[in-house]
Amino acid sequence: MKVALQLSIKLPNSPGALARMSDMLRSADVNIEALFCTRESEETSVHVVVDDPETAKMVLRDIGEVSTKDVLAIPIKNKPGAIANIARVCAGQSINIEHIYATSFGKDAMVYLDVNDLEKAREVLK
Repeated sequence: MKVALQLSIKLPNSPGALARMSDMLRSADVNIEALFCTRESEETSVHVVVDDPETAKMVLRDIGEVSTKDVLAIPIKNKPGAIANIARVCAGQSINIEHIYATSFGKDAMVYLDVNDLEKAREVLK
C-alpha cells in the first residue's frame, strides 16, 4: 500500500473536454494510472492519479484549477469480495470512504481510496 496524489479538476460537461485533458497529459509525457469522473450539473469533476503529478499540475492549470489530495493506492487480488473487505474494515473503524475507484488486470487490481482519515485507514488496512 502506498499514498498516491490524486489531482482533481473541473471540466465542462461537453464532448471533447476529457479528450483535450488527456491529450494535454499525453503531450507532456504524463501517464494516467487511474481516473474517474462524476457529472455535476454543467461540469464534470475529474479525479486522476498520474505518474508525474507535478508536471500534470502545471499542464492542467491551463484549463482549470487543479486541487490535490492524498489517497491510498492498495494492491489487491481481483476476486469477489475484495472491495467488500476493504469497505467492511473501514466501516468497522468509522472511516468514511469519500471516493473509491479501481483498476484491474487479470488476477491483480489496484484500489484507490479517498477517505476522511488517511493515516487511520493506512494503519487498519495493512
